Amino acid sequence: MGQWLVRIGESMLKSRPVRKYFTRVIRTTLFAQCRLRDAKVKIHVEGGLMFVSGEKDAEIVDALMHTFGVNAVDPYIEIPATPEDVAIAALQANPDPKGTFAVQCKRHGKKGEWNSQTFAGSVGAAVLEKVDLKVNLGNPEWAIRVALFPDKALLLGTRFMGPGGLPIGVQGLVLAHLDDEKDLLCAWLMMHRGCRIQPIDGNGDLLKEWDPALASEEFANELGTGPGGEKNPNPWGVVGFHLPDAPTTVPLEDSVRTPLVHLEPLVGWSEEDIAELSERVFA
Repeated sequence: MGQWLVRIGESMLKSRPVRKYFTRVIRTTLFAQCRLRDAKVKIHVEGGLMFVSGEKDAEIVDALMHTFGVNAVDPYIEIPATPEDVAIAALQANPDPKGTFAVQCKRHGKKGEWNSQTFAGSVGAAVLEKVDLKVNLGNPEWAIRVALFPDKALLLGTRFMGPGGLPIGVQGLVLAHLDDEKDLLCAWLMMHRGCRIQPIDGNGDLLKEWDPALASEEFANELGTGPGGEKNPNPWGVVGFHLPDAPTTVPLEDSVRTPLVHLEPLVGWSEEDIAELSERVFA
C-alpha cells in the first residue's frame, strides 16, 4: 500500500476558517479524482499536512498531480521515532550508498525528546556506524529525508509536485469559450486560481482530468462551487471570449447591461512562457 505526505501550500496562508474550508475542498476533490481513476484512498488531515494511503499507486499519484491545491508530495514509510530505526530503514531503502550523505529532518507537532537538529545528528551517527560515508550537508549525493512527529518518524522518498494554486471551485464559476489551445490554457490558469470552468463553446475534454466536475455529471452535482459551496452558482466571469462577443448577465432587451468580468490571464506572457505552460498542462 502506498503512502503519501501531502503539503497543501498556498491554502495554509489563509485565515483559520478559510484554511479549514480550503482543506476540506482539497480532500473532497482528491477523493473524487481517485474515484474517477478507480482507486480508493484513505485521507487523514493533521495540521497543515494531509496523509493519503491506498492500493493503486500509479492512479493515486496521477490524481495527486492533477488536484489543485496540492503542492509538494512525499511518498513515505512509517517507522518508530528512534535514530536507530530510521538509520536501518534508510539503509534498507538504499543498501549500497556511495559518496556523501546528509540527514535532513523536520519536526512536526509538539516538541518531545528530540528537535530536528539533534535527531538528524543521531540518525547520521547511526548510519556511520554501519557504512563508511562522508557527510556533506550542503550538497549530499544521498539525502535521508525525515519527518519527525512525537509518536513516529516518516522516512520520505522522492518528492514530486502537484499543480499548487487554490482548490478548484472556491473562487466561483467562470464561463469558458474553448476554441483553441490558448483558450484552454487561459481556462486552466483560472482553474489554478480556484475557479470552476463551465465550457459553453468548444471542447473542454483536455481539462477533465483537472476537475472531476468536468468529467462526470455525478461529480458536477456533488461538488460545490464558491465560498458557500453552492450547487448551481451564477458565473461571475468569462474567459476565452473576444470582448465584443462576451455574454452578459442581463438580457439584451433590458435598458442596463452588466457584462461579466472579461478575463485574459495570458496577457503579457511570452511565447516561450506559453509553450512551457502548455507542456505542463498537456504533457
